[in-house]
Amino acid sequence: MSLKEKLQEDLKNAMKAKDSVKLEVVRSVVTGTKNLEVQKMGEADDNDVLQVIKQEVKKRREAIEMYQKAGRTDLLEQEKAELSVLESYLPPLMSEEEIRQVVRNHIEKLQPKSMKERGKIMGSLMQELKGKADGNTVGSILDEELEKLFGGG
Repeated sequence: MSLKEKLQEDLKNAMKAKDSVKLEVVRSVVTGTKNLEVQKMGEADDNDVLQVIKQEVKKRREAIEMYQKAGRTDLLEQEKAELSVLESYLPPLMSEEEIRQVVRNHIEKLQPKSMKERGKIMGSLMQELKGKADGNTVGSILDEELEKLFGGG
């Protein structure tokens, strides 16, 4: 079953169960996917649907941050619930230790001469880890490993 089919199925189930949070979230993803199909003038595949979900996750995380700063706990809880539903559709991310191993392998393979080559290594890493790991986590682990290697300079 494709991700798109799963979303359609979950949309029906959420309607039957009167699960308003899940219904709203799944509707937004389905709508985003349909908009993407119109833009592309073609059928959306699982990767396209995942991109839509990731965009929605990013929106929720930004909203959560803003609501925390504003002290709006009512809206904060709503966004957290929506984020939880969205994250259930994402593939599991790699652990920090798995990411660290990939980072070390790339450093070994690319043999950087200084911290200035961070961008090149990061680009190579993100090509391999796209969708499997959070970019911020990869970046911080890369920085730690380069610090060990070059001592901050």
